[in-house]
Amino acid sequence: MPRKPDIDVDQIARLRWFHDQVANGYYPDALALVSHFGISSSLAYKDIEAFKSEYQAPLTFDGKRRGFSYKDATYTPTFRIPASAPEAKKKPAAAPKKDKPTETIAEDELVSVLVAEMLRRNYRTAPFAEAVQNAFNKITDSLDSVVTYDRQSLERILELEMLPFPTLDLSIFDALAKAIKWQETVVLKYFSGQKATVTDKKCDPLHIINYRDNWYLVAFCHEKQDYRDFLMNRILSIEFTDSAYKPYESFDIDTHKAESQLLSGMEAPTEVHLEFDKYAAHWIRLRAVHPTQKILERSDGSLELTFKVYSYENLLRWLLSFGEHARVLRPQELQERIRRTILRMGHLYGR
Repeated sequence: MPRKPDIDVDQIARLRWFHDQVANGYYPDALALVSHFGISSSLAYKDIEAFKSEYQAPLTFDGKRRGFSYKDATYTPTFRIPASAPEAKKKPAAAPKKDKPTETIAEDELVSVLVAEMLRRNYRTAPFAEAVQNAFNKITDSLDSVVTYDRQSLERILELEMLPFPTLDLSIFDALAKAIKWQETVVLKYFSGQKATVTDKKCDPLHIINYRDNWYLVAFCHEKQDYRDFLMNRILSIEFTDSAYKPYESFDIDTHKAESQLLSGMEAPTEVHLEFDKYAAHWIRLRAVHPTQKILERSDGSLELTFKVYSYENLLRWLLSFGEHARVLRPQELQERIRRTILRMGHLYGR
């Protein structure tokens, strides 16, 4: 029999709601608790952890649905509140609101509101859109009611081009962080880039690291019987096994970084020299491309751009987007990679 937790009628009310959401196939996560009950995210995670540990809830996290479901559809928790249990704490009556003093919003604060608004719109389809919306609401609610602004006219003089929201599913990130905290073995449904197949990877998650703008899970792989680095963008879903692993006393993240094939032997940055014609040069001048960049203007309106990179992968795609308006001057290795790519493209369209 699972150990019954200390009576907390507020938490039981939240867990009853959470169970109903899971049982009815709504795939709730911690953010659902935050949104519905107005609690903090840390309390929401504690609720889920208590539900799992104290009530033996067979939760499994679905990365595609970005929420929890039951591995056993027949599971029904028993929430018993003794008659002697204390009543739920009542929130004290809110003090009467005082009239806000009239203030003038500064220009830099107005820009901050605009940036927040554009962030909200650009991330409205992201898994964490609700959290961004809540943050935006808190910002705008803090403004005085006497302050108004014409958002459309401001957008004409200030443009903020947001990068697409990260392909990393934050719910996957959260689930892995919990698995590491709980020291629980998980099964990753993992897409292999080399084989272009989806396989199940049973592993013990140990650490999450960021390397070259990508997130990786460092875990002990049961199949390989060794430490492996899993690109988190390729983790499609996570299944908790309810099986705790023993701490890996010999594991040291710094040692792993030094020995990992992925992380070892970081090459020195390479300086690239690029040429942009008059048409493309206009776009290069509008926005800084790289923190190390240097621009050499030419009399005909074209320019040369130099900066240092650690990898060619993103650079290749970016350069090819300019078509015939950009050219690699050096290094020769990058020239050759561009040339081979163009030849392969020509072959595709020449068939």
